[in-house]
Amino acid sequence: MSDKYPRGQDGPVPPEPTSPADDAALTVESPAVIELGITPLDGSAPRTAATEIVGFGVDDDLPDDADDVPTGVAAPVASPRVSDDEIVLVDAALAEEPRLVIERYSQAPTPVVNRVGRGSRVFRLWFAVTASVVSVAVGARLAYLGLSIRQVVLVTVLGIVLSLIPLGLGTLAGRRNGQSMVMLSRATFGVIGNLVPTVFALLVRMAWGALLLAILGRAVTAATSPPTLARGTRDGSVPLPALAVLIVATVVALFGYALIRSVQAVLAVAGAALVIAVMVLSAGLVDVGSALTVPDGSGFTVFGGVTLVFAYLGLAWASSGADLARYQGRSGSGSNAVLWLLAGVGVPALVLACWGALLVSSQGQWGADLAVDPVGTLAALLPAGLEWPLLLLGTVTVLSALILTLYSGGLAAAALSSGLPRAAGVALTAMGAALLLLPSGGLGVRAAFLTMPLTLAIPVAAWSGLFSAETFVRANRYDTRSLLKRGGAYADVRWANLAAFVVFSVIGWGLLVPGEGLSAWQGYLFAPLGIDPVGEFAATNPGVLIVFALGLATPLLAGIPAIRRQENARTPASAG
Repeated sequence: MSDKYPRGQDGPVPPEPTSPADDAALTVESPAVIELGITPLDGSAPRTAATEIVGFGVDDDLPDDADDVPTGVAAPVASPRVSDDEIVLVDAALAEEPRLVIERYSQAPTPVVNRVGRGSRVFRLWFAVTASVVSVAVGARLAYLGLSIRQVVLVTVLGIVLSLIPLGLGTLAGRRNGQSMVMLSRATFGVIGNLVPTVFALLVRMAWGALLLAILGRAVTAATSPPTLARGTRDGSVPLPALAVLIVATVVALFGYALIRSVQAVLAVAGAALVIAVMVLSAGLVDVGSALTVPDGSGFTVFGGVTLVFAYLGLAWASSGADLARYQGRSGSGSNAVLWLLAGVGVPALVLACWGALLVSSQGQWGADLAVDPVGTLAALLPAGLEWPLLLLGTVTVLSALILTLYSGGLAAAALSSGLPRAAGVALTAMGAALLLLPSGGLGVRAAFLTMPLTLAIPVAAWSGLFSAETFVRANRYDTRSLLKRGGAYADVRWANLAAFVVFSVIGWGLLVPGEGLSAWQGYLFAPLGIDPVGEFAATNPGVLIVFALGLATPLLAGIPAIRRQENARTPASAG
């Protein structure tokens, strides 16, 4: 070390503190020129540069002297502070994932550089899913239960708003952390305990995939050989075109989100056009005057109608809320994303549900068939040769819903094991859906559509209630490190929530009307509780809303201290 500076010093010794009088002496009262000597690296003669400082002075009004700058020079501008884990990017650094490259991210969060989606994209992703024949069937069934048209509108709106609780909170959670719903729920049930609800989530995706394929099979059968009204509609085996749709949906879901967002945008436009076409073609079947004369149903019927909409439109997709929000940018407003979600889910569902109700109220003698098989019944009611727009609508909407079903199923399967790729999980979900369609599975379209969505809704309602309430209570984002491996802020098993999930599911199934075949075992709690199993209250299937309410109440009443302990246990590097 050079002896130029005193021992222990690596640079010039700081000047001794000065008195206020000395500070005044440092003030430059007139322009001064400071010559800065610069010695080039090549050893040539030094060069000088002149810097003019005008009216430079030091005051003691601020401890950091941030305002002590030369007159005529811009003052420092404060920059916004960010949290320690915040990644700040410029627009040029953001990039969409390639469409034809298989998505790699399943357990780990989506890279920040790929989170470029706007809130409006949520509308396109969800519109094609809910603009489906399922929405028509829900409206038809509401009218068949005895609701008037105005009650159908009220019930559908209430069911959609209720659906926003799991869908909206899941969307916000996925947008903040960039991870799937089944990964985020590890904080609710524990890193290991979450395996139980994740298995249920995978089975629900498989079952819904099978039901969607069965509905499409009915559409193909009805379009190629429409049944007559005299002999009614019938269940048929799933034809090859439906299996071809399964293959297409599997390929799209295998590639992942980048291809899905492009395909769903096209399907949303096609679905909207086909919905308008089918409504125009079937307008002659609607008698508005007759439909408006239908009297109001009872309060129990309204309660059952809300349950129906919530189960078929909300809980059916509750486990997919964060899955479609993982690629949203965090720069936009969360409320904006929820509003687009409401529009994408609510607008097509409300329009088609009301249309289905109008059809049933106008064609009352075929209401039962419309309520469980709208495609086959409409194919029989429409003039010959006009079944093809209906078939195309069924194909487009089922394809859209099936893509999302397989994609979420792949994420659920990948969450069960860190060694299972997401693409393999998609293939596993597709195979499970196909196996449920075999004759030995006993899955008939009519029976399955009436009972299976409600049966599947029970564990989803318990899971959604617990997860939604905890998401609402949390003040910070989830700790990503603790979600990916054991030993972090989240316990291996949160026994209270896991026990509540199991107990609430058992209660819910006991409060559902027994169905045909695989659901004949339900309703075992009606008799012990003194409820008439065939009475008006039992017919509302109260288990769905009861289980969801219990799930919401549990963390709010007893889980807040545990959530705060989780947040306090987060590592400083991951806090934000």
